[in-house]
Amino acid sequence: MNFLYVFILLFSWSQISSENIFSTNTTIAHPESGLFLGYVGPYTPSETIIHNSAIFPMTNRTCHFLPLSAVERISSCNWILQRTKRLISGIITLGIGAATLGLSASNSIQISGVQKEVALVSKSLAELSQVTRVFGVQLVKIQSEHIQLAEQLQMTQKLLESAVPTINNHSEAINALESRVSFLQMQFQHSFLYQAITQIFRNDLTLAFLAPQDLHTVVYSVIRQGNLTFNPHFGSLPLAHIVTRLLVRQQLDFIPNTYYETSDPSEIGRLVITSYFAVPRSDQSPFLIYKLITTPFIHDNETVQLAQIPQYLAIDPSNNVTIEWYDQDNSKCDFQLMTTCRDTPPFRSMSNSTCVGQILGGSILSKCLTVSVLPSPFFLRQLRDNLWVTSSAQSLHCVVIPKTEFSMPSFQTSSLNEQLILPPVALVNVTSGSTIACPGFSLMGRPIEQSSPSVVILYNNTLFLNNISVVDVHRHITGNSTWSKRKLMGRELKEIMRFIEQPPFNPTATLSHPMYMFSLYMIFVGFILTSITIIIYCVRRGFIRYLLQGPRVVSLPLPSLTSTT
Repeated sequence: MNFLYVFILLFSWSQISSENIFSTNTTIAHPESGLFLGYVGPYTPSETIIHNSAIFPMTNRTCHFLPLSAVERISSCNWILQRTKRLISGIITLGIGAATLGLSASNSIQISGVQKEVALVSKSLAELSQVTRVFGVQLVKIQSEHIQLAEQLQMTQKLLESAVPTINNHSEAINALESRVSFLQMQFQHSFLYQAITQIFRNDLTLAFLAPQDLHTVVYSVIRQGNLTFNPHFGSLPLAHIVTRLLVRQQLDFIPNTYYETSDPSEIGRLVITSYFAVPRSDQSPFLIYKLITTPFIHDNETVQLAQIPQYLAIDPSNNVTIEWYDQDNSKCDFQLMTTCRDTPPFRSMSNSTCVGQILGGSILSKCLTVSVLPSPFFLRQLRDNLWVTSSAQSLHCVVIPKTEFSMPSFQTSSLNEQLILPPVALVNVTSGSTIACPGFSLMGRPIEQSSPSVVILYNNTLFLNNISVVDVHRHITGNSTWSKRKLMGRELKEIMRFIEQPPFNPTATLSHPMYMFSLYMIFVGFILTSITIIIYCVRRGFIRYLLQGPRVVSLPLPSLTSTT
């Protein structure tokens, strides 16, 4: 096969150093634990903050963009929140009625005066009409040339008067179009502003509220102030997208018109959107980001994989300082198009106190734990380009279909295919243009450039790369003597969790809580004391009665002698 990855065996039994492992476009594999590190790109933490503010004038039509606390302080916006008082409105209505009555009386007096003046004007008009008739007779005597000139001037005046309405109509149409265009522009601005405010409150930072010319100004201002230098790795991204990715915070503030002077009387205040950009230092050495992939495998008839492993790892090979991102940490990061992160986790030095540190340092895996996962027919992950990781419950019988197979007749297919047995856990390098067909899935070899990334395999504290297309990872996992594969949840902890998950048992016997027993004792003692008190009372009452009545004399009749005889 024409393998794309060139591997060189380095039997260096010394301690592995980070300079030999970490480099750009390098995939790291640790077959003894089933951990793979795929290169993502460079990452430079941001240490400089640049802020920029955009100011939008607010009028009565934009009250809905303002916060409620600001609306309550502006009289032209809080008319909805005000309640009309009935007593004041009644007094105002009564005053208006009285004023109307006074005005009507005054108007009647003025009308009578106007009628007198109209009579005088009518008389003056009659006299003027007589004078006009006299002048009319005199004008008849004017020469014919002057009359023709007057007619021409009159015709010209009529033409001008007829053109004036057309010009006025065109002027009104132009003014209407101008007002509509300005209104449409304002509507678009308000729409974009509302969408941007909604995204900002969803913590989806954006620069969509800026006009194109303003966005151009902001982008180049951030680049100039931050002295940004761009990596060729992001050559396909536009500058506006790169600068937007640098946003870490946006803040909205409203400034009422009482705090500044304005020439527009309809302006009630200004809405200020302040954007904060986190810019990295140009002289700082970048970190190398790797995506960590844990592969499930069978251990003691149970499917397990490494536990408590970060999802992304960034390392500075010069000083072994690392940054770790877990699932809950990378929600505000972008590791696909551009390796940026709004919040950078704390830096820490690589040590043997963590599982990843022991794996990369070649130490005994005493900190590595496993967790049970649900079994599946197979597990597939693409590391880089044509490099794949496969995992299954047992070995898979696959077929390698070379590139020439698709141009050959169908009767020659069986003679060109090559059988391939994939171990339960394997690292597979697919040749460019070929296909590995397995039960349930197929691995396609895409055409890639010759400058392909290298693969580093860590085994037995050794750094080497082999020249075969399949690495038996399962053999290294099962034969690993430096890892006891302890469970994250032991048998005792599982029994406790099973006991907690069971429904509670409701006993039918009487509770013998000390508090209840004490109450019963007190009731019993009270009953005995009450009985003794009653007995003593009865005995004393009988004895007193005996003393008061004295002793009783009982007389018994005796038989006499006479009766006997």
